[in-house]
Parts: sequence; C-alpha cells; structure tokens
Amino acid sequence: MLPLINDALEWFSNEVNNHGVSTFTKETILTPLTPTETPTDPGAFVNVSDNGYFDSVALKMGPQLQVPPDLLTPLYMWERETGSQEDWVDMIETPDGLPSILPSLRFRIWEWRQDALYMPGAVQSNDLRLRYTGSLAMFVSISDTLYFRGAAGAIAYYMVSTYLASKNPEASQAAESRAVQRLNQIATRSARGKQRELITRRSYGNPRGGSTFIPPRNS
Repeated sequence: MLPLINDALEWFSNEVNNHGVSTFTKETILTPLTPTETPTDPGAFVNVSDNGYFDSVALKMGPQLQVPPDLLTPLYMWERETGSQEDWVDMIETPDGLPSILPSLRFRIWEWRQDALYMPGAVQSNDLRLRYTGSLAMFVSISDTLYFRGAAGAIAYYMVSTYLASKNPEASQAAESRAVQRLNQIATRSARGKQRELITRRSYGNPRGGSTFIPPRNS
C-alpha cells in the first residue's frame, strides 16, 4: 500500500500548491557559498542543485550546499556575507536568463532552471536564505506521520480511487470525487484565511540598482 499512499501524497501536494495553500511554504539556509573560481569571467555562473554547490569550476558537496529535497518552486532569496550578522539583502529573480556581469561582493540576482539555482559568481563567501514551496515527505513505513491538518480524508479517498481504478471504475470515480471535495474544503479554508491579509502585487525589482519598493511577503 505504500506506493499507493505515496502516489496520493504527491497528488495532494501538487493540488494544494496549485490552489495556493501556504502550508508548504518553507525556508532554509544555504551555506557557505564560497567565492567563484573565475572572478574575471562575466560569463561564468555558479549554481546550487541537488548535487551540491558548483563554484564555476568544481562541485562542492554538503548538507547545506544543495537545494532541499522537498523543493518544488523557489519563491524568494536573500543573501549576506558568511559569518556576519548583517541584515539579509534581497536578491532579484531573472526568469528570462542571467546577464553577463562581472562578479562582485554579492550574487545579486538568480534564475531557477534545470532544477538548480543559477547566479553570477561572488568574490566573497555568502549565505543564501531560500523561501520556497515544498512537498510532503514520502512514507517509508507504516509508523510515519502525516504532517498536514485535515489531509487524511483527501489522501485516503484518492488512494482508494487509485486502487479501484482497474477493478471498479464507477466506484473509483466516486472516491476521487470525494477526494476532490475534501481537498476543496482545505483550499477554501486557506483562501478565507488569506482574505484577512493585505495583498500587494510583487515588485518587478530594479536589476540596475537604485531604490526599489519591496512589498510585504504574501507567501
């Protein structure tokens, strides 16, 4: 039954994320991202992936040098010098590609592609604070716990639907309908909670520098 329940967990995670349920919003720190090995090359980039941190020449591995295994979509990133207690500095996402710029003290900008965080290099060691949308952990034994309030019904009905798909299609559709009904209840609960928040459009940012209005984080 574990493959069935993990399939149901994956379905549930994707659906609630598509509905904007914020339970899966998480944060982590990536450290230390050491200086680039090509400080004079504006076309060389560094990246953080499932494998580790690539400093433009070599791959460095470590528990805090790779993207979280439950990461689905990165939302925001901040940076500061490794070992310092300075304020976190906003980084700017460039979804249409990174420009060719010489490394400086900061990474400054980032792009999510090929399931990795790409950035220009930096000439000092920096830490990254990553805010992202994550997924539920997969079950590996019957003693594992589901850490999501109110999710048991939706996941159970979807698991039953998958099990009955080849045996009783009509009953399978009925079970899936109940799963969607339970999921919609969770989405409605989340939406009503967000109606109490002040919602602002996310700023486009200012890649060329200068003052930029940064609205409150809504995710």
